[in-house]
Amino acid sequence: MDRRTDRGPRSDRIDVPLGDMKGEFTAWCQRQGVTVNDAVRQMVVRVLGSDVRQLPYVALTDGHERVSVKVQFSRGEYEAVTLVAQRMGFTLSRFLVAMVRAQITSHPQLGDREVAALETSNYQLAAIGRNLNQIARALNAQPLATPQQHRLAVIDSLRREIDAHLKAVHDMQRANLERWRR
Repeated sequence: MDRRTDRGPRSDRIDVPLGDMKGEFTAWCQRQGVTVNDAVRQMVVRVLGSDVRQLPYVALTDGHERVSVKVQFSRGEYEAVTLVAQRMGFTLSRFLVAMVRAQITSHPQLGDREVAALETSNYQLAAIGRNLNQIARALNAQPLATPQQHRLAVIDSLRREIDAHLKAVHDMQRANLERWRR
């Protein structure tokens, strides 16, 4: 084993005596399943306010080329992750990809259940919007009635909010679908 013979200071390292805390910190790291070095790096990232959303842009290719990654879990972790993935409407592989993509892009990754719930919600909101249009038409048929003018303004405001929500959900669903096609 080659050892460094020049023990001069390195600019990318910090040496901190922990005294009595070292044993406790090492035990904490073991309980968390991280190395001491990784734990210190994570603390530095938090202190400096680094954010995963500040990661460099990740260019996604149009092609279907994939890189395989091997992930190892303990038996208990594997069972727990598989169960969570199933409950969220994902296969294990899609769940792991969704978690990574959510961290990298800061955009939600929707599973089958979330997509179905959003479709149901949008369907119901669209029906409410149509009902509001019918009410607005009825109120517009009586333009001289003063109380109706206020109600018409409220209905128009509600309709604009519903339309904005419908568009936002539609865009989110379309973006989610596009991500899964990559």
